[in-house]
Amino acid sequence: MKNKILAIAAGSAILSSSLLSTPAQAQLSVTSDPIDVEINVPEVLFLRTFDTISLTLNETDLGGVTSGGVGKIFDTTNGTPAGTTDGTTLIDDSSPFTTIDAIEKDVEELYAVWSNNPNGGVNVSFNITDPTLAGANGGTATIDLVKANNPDPASVATAPGLVTPFVGGATIEFDLSGATQAGLYTGGAITVTASAP
Repeated sequence: MKNKILAIAAGSAILSSSLLSTPAQAQLSVTSDPIDVEINVPEVLFLRTFDTISLTLNETDLGGVTSGGVGKIFDTTNGTPAGTTDGTTLIDDSSPFTTIDAIEKDVEELYAVWSNNPNGGVNVSFNITDPTLAGANGGTATIDLVKANNPDPASVATAPGLVTPFVGGATIEFDLSGATQAGLYTGGAITVTASAP
């Protein structure tokens, strides 16, 4: 056993001696010239909007002729003298709600569009797919018009890209001539179309 230990110690000494006597070799490294990298990105167009537009009209929308739900005025155009009835004078039956057939309500933000169109910008348009909103007891309201209001026109000259969208709103015009009952009117529908030329 003693001989084995001496043999191992002698071998270690010889190996250490040969390692120390071998000259050190420098590490080698090489870097390539710049390598071109390219990717081909597909063109995409993405539209986000809302499922439901739920607007509430107020007394100002109805012409501002009422306050707290009620209003009053004397008929000062008919009678002799004006504003007087002799029992046979017809009363002015023209509606005080003069804006009832063209009530406009704004939807500040209605859509967001992402596009990387290489040929230009993005256009947004609106369509009325069902103009009639039905209310209680046969009352109806009508969507007459949908137009861009923020921004106007609803278009940008350059594509917005895939991070920050093109955002805009619309103004919807209603006709309440047939809205004979107060309450909720439903059933109307519009669409928003985004296009990239």
